[in-house]
Amino acid sequence: MHKLDPIERLPDGTLFRLTPGQLRSVRGLTKRCCNFLDGDCLLLDGVCPQHISRSLLCRWFRRAVLPQQPKLEQAILSPKKLRRCKVCGTGILARSGRAKYCPACAKEVHRQQKAKSARKRRSGVDNSGSKSP
Repeated sequence: MHKLDPIERLPDGTLFRLTPGQLRSVRGLTKRCCNFLDGDCLLLDGVCPQHISRSLLCRWFRRAVLPQQPKLEQAILSPKKLRRCKVCGTGILARSGRAKYCPACAKEVHRQQKAKSARKRRSGVDNSGSKSP
């Protein structure tokens, strides 16, 4: 039996959440899905999870239906808060405008910055570049 891919998630492990406008568009697209019939999913023999959810759950919808609307797909899958880590390049969900690193790289960068600062302080050089008396 073929093992299905896990449900796609944001870098922090949460599901893609839809804004109210995106939700209306997704529900309209869901009704045009080939597996949707009167609120039920033909593949699952039950209620369509994508139609009742506020997140992006259905793999079929994600791979077959959503690409028909490239602007909507881009808006959902590339939120503005999603950035790339400056060190390793993995996606991070920025909580502020200053976020540059993923949590793993942030510890290492902070350690290096502290070491550089300590070396500078121990050398006795001030910011102007001259030795202290």
